[in-house]
Amino acid sequence: MLIRAVKIKIIKRNKKPFSSDTLDLGFLYSTVSVKFVPCLCGGRLLHQDSWLPARRLDDRIRVRAVCKLWRSSISVSDPSPRLPWFLRFAGDGEEEIICYSLSSNKTYKIHCQQLRDAYFEGTAGSFILCCRDGRPEPVSLFNPFNGLEISLPSPNHFQVYGVVSNPLQEDILAVSGTEARTGDIWSGFIRPGEETWVIRRWDIEYHFGVCVYYGGLWYVNEHNAHTLIEDAATGNIVSVILSPVSDLVLSQHMLETCGEILIIFRCNATDKLEGTYFDIYRLDEVRGNYQWVKIGDIGDRMLFLNRIGGFSLRNNELPGFKGNSIYFMDHDLQSNSIVLCQHDLKNGTTEALPNFWGEGGTWIIPSFG
Repeated sequence: MLIRAVKIKIIKRNKKPFSSDTLDLGFLYSTVSVKFVPCLCGGRLLHQDSWLPARRLDDRIRVRAVCKLWRSSISVSDPSPRLPWFLRFAGDGEEEIICYSLSSNKTYKIHCQQLRDAYFEGTAGSFILCCRDGRPEPVSLFNPFNGLEISLPSPNHFQVYGVVSNPLQEDILAVSGTEARTGDIWSGFIRPGEETWVIRRWDIEYHFGVCVYYGGLWYVNEHNAHTLIEDAATGNIVSVILSPVSDLVLSQHMLETCGEILIIFRCNATDKLEGTYFDIYRLDEVRGNYQWVKIGDIGDRMLFLNRIGGFSLRNNELPGFKGNSIYFMDHDLQSNSIVLCQHDLKNGTTEALPNFWGEGGTWIIPSFG
């Protein structure tokens, strides 16, 4: 990330290892001097107030930045064995984030005092998209692993409900939600360094989670009717096609994965978790003609579904994990809590992951960014 005018504070190392109960990112830090050098971006020298650290910082850090960019150049030490993670708040008014590590099958706690009044609405790289009601700057990106929080321009009277761009792409952040006064559905995107959101109000009925921004196009799925593809720059309609429809749908997601647009329907043949199955459709395009094609598997990919949107990884990026699988959240009615689950598309089985329950949250990759 390119950082303008920052204060960097190094947190003193806890004597306990990273696998300890609590990671305190808010207290017990000491100030150090860090050498900075001008950096190049796209072959040109940036303005003199844009900088990158000249060396990697091995300690956990807490950075408060005043710029509008969100790609951090300062990484957490050795995070790769612990990705991806699922994050949730410990509870209302709490200052701790509960982290579930998929690779270690353990939970951890991160102390984040500055997020006490925030709620999560998805991820962008290693950052959580945080929203706060009644604040002059209600939307920010926060990296809980190094403490970097970046305020984003306010979307004014629009309420953000989720990230609808691929969280792993670096060049844009797209979100979806509703207009606070009228309830109208909207989507918007912003690029690093820009000061305003590009807003699109939709005059069609659609579930705001079934929407994707990718490659300069909006993909929007209407309620059991059509899929609208629109050029985000011009507003021109690229195509309108019939939407796929599945029976017994509990939820649906649209996301970009490996350059493909997928719709994923979660269905249930019974009222038990074991009866869960997924119908997946891929958007194909041949000489300008689009159509949804049902597919039976996703190869070596693993899909991680948030409440809205999600992302994918290949199994060679996660040694020891099986591809062709979906990780998702299930609402357990008896405990009124969220259970993390894994569905194997090859054999059709679904199982709950051990050692996790909560009230919702989001998947995140600590080492990205």
